[in-house]
Amino acid sequence: MSTVARDLPRIETLSQSQQRGVDCVFCGTTLTPRTAVNLGPRRLRLLGHVTHWYPRACGHHPVMAEYLALIVHTQDCPTCLDGCATGDRLRRADREARR
Repeated sequence: MSTVARDLPRIETLSQSQQRGVDCVFCGTTLTPRTAVNLGPRRLRLLGHVTHWYPRACGHHPVMAEYLALIVHTQDCPTCLDGCATGDRLRRADREARR
């Protein structure tokens, strides 16, 4: 199972628009509020300081499947908060992706 964190391009290879979340980090497509998927904050060490960047993507990439599945599943599952196995697996994948 792939995760977003392993598949994100290195920040130094991205355009300024991709780094700022204006364009998709994977394909460079300009994003709109309807097409943008927030990938969560990522830690970045820059000149000896830790900061964060906030990558965004369009939903057309296979690496987005787990993230989007988590969102859809937790909204529709009545037992997810009580320890649903599918929700637990998807949350673990999401946590791993954010490291």
